[in-house]
Amino acid sequence: MNFKKRLLINIGIPLGIYLILVAVLIFIGSDISKQAIQIKKLSGDLRYYIETTESIALLQRDAEKVKHYTPELESILPARDQLVAFPGDLNMIAKQNKLDISASLGQEGLRSASELGKIDFIVSGQGEFDNFLNFLKLLKNSRYFIKIKALDIGRQGGDFKISLSGQVFSF
Repeated sequence: MNFKKRLLINIGIPLGIYLILVAVLIFIGSDISKQAIQIKKLSGDLRYYIETTESIALLQRDAEKVKHYTPELESILPARDQLVAFPGDLNMIAKQNKLDISASLGQEGLRSASELGKIDFIVSGQGEFDNFLNFLKLLKNSRYFIKIKALDIGRQGGDFKISLSGQVFSF
């Protein structure tokens, strides 16, 4: 029995140490895997922050370039307060072209850092077709910058009816 006991002790102790070391290695390996996943995630976040910082630096550099053009834009585009005269100017252009129109301003979009100020407008009227073409040409060449959203022209008797909606921009 003494031999069996000694044999079990000689085999059992190294086997026990071996099992403990394997368990420790598995635990450490698992922890290392978790840490590697976390490092990979943090690395991705760091790349994102670096790209964002570079983009902000580029935008700031471009903003410095654009600052020189701001006074020119202010001189080209009418101020928001000046758009009150827009319907009257439309009526004047219409009278020059022998058209009977009514013009009104609608919803206003305030100027933001990324967009110009704008006000919706609606024009309706009647007259000869050639006069409408001249009206549109003069409107295009006026001091106002406009975007036409919808243009509807129809015939009514000898005259044509026009319905025009769009936006006029301001600085």
